[in-house]
Amino acid sequence: MLKALIIDDEIRASDALRLMLERFTPQVSSIVVCNDARQAAEMIRTLQPQLVFLDIKMPHLSGFDLLRSLPNRDFKVIFTTAFNEFAIKAIRFSAFDYLLKPVDVEELMAAVNRYENAQKTAHLNDELLSNMIHNMNAVDQNFRLALSSREGVHFLEPHQILYCEALSNYTRFYTTDGRQFLASRTLGDYQELLQPYSFIRCHKSSLVNRRYIAYVDHDGFIIMKDGSKLEVSKRRRAEVMKLLANK
Repeated sequence: MLKALIIDDEIRASDALRLMLERFTPQVSSIVVCNDARQAAEMIRTLQPQLVFLDIKMPHLSGFDLLRSLPNRDFKVIFTTAFNEFAIKAIRFSAFDYLLKPVDVEELMAAVNRYENAQKTAHLNDELLSNMIHNMNAVDQNFRLALSSREGVHFLEPHQILYCEALSNYTRFYTTDGRQFLASRTLGDYQELLQPYSFIRCHKSSLVNRRYIAYVDHDGFIIMKDGSKLEVSKRRRAEVMKLLANK
């Protein structure tokens, strides 16, 4: 059973989230609310929650400032935010979960389920937090994607990625310098993030960076500039060729 802490200065929002957790997430056995971020650090030390629902923009102390102040962050953070689309993208690129205010019940249940289904708690570390702050301050093309793997967390800018390959619930990344990384999220998750950065879904198992496509051969395979050969599915062929024609 999970212990959860809600940190949000908006009493109405925190009460609504608490009620939803009580009614729709029976796996969360203990729910405590903190409406003053200045008291949150001590409450985290006392309660030792596994899940922290954290508002970002609060008076006195922002959610980011609170996280930076904690020496141990061995809990999963789910941000609750009314931030704009750019900020949400920065959070997602940094491998954090979030709920957009007003919180939707189904999205809340899905977020708790993602926590439960993880092989282990996604420990928040200084690199992830630093990457998120970088992304919050970056121009759009300088976002860094955080890839959570068994070895730790790797950071890649979109232009460093050649293509991605689906492996069940995992995704393998191939980079321009010959490295490979296996990340513990599905290809569909990364497709949504990377499509605005010139990535094309050419097959159910492949997502390619079109800036590194050399050509499409007569058999309908994409040939990458490093010599890699990737299949284009029949149902995606027309769409892929149209996108490449507009390259």
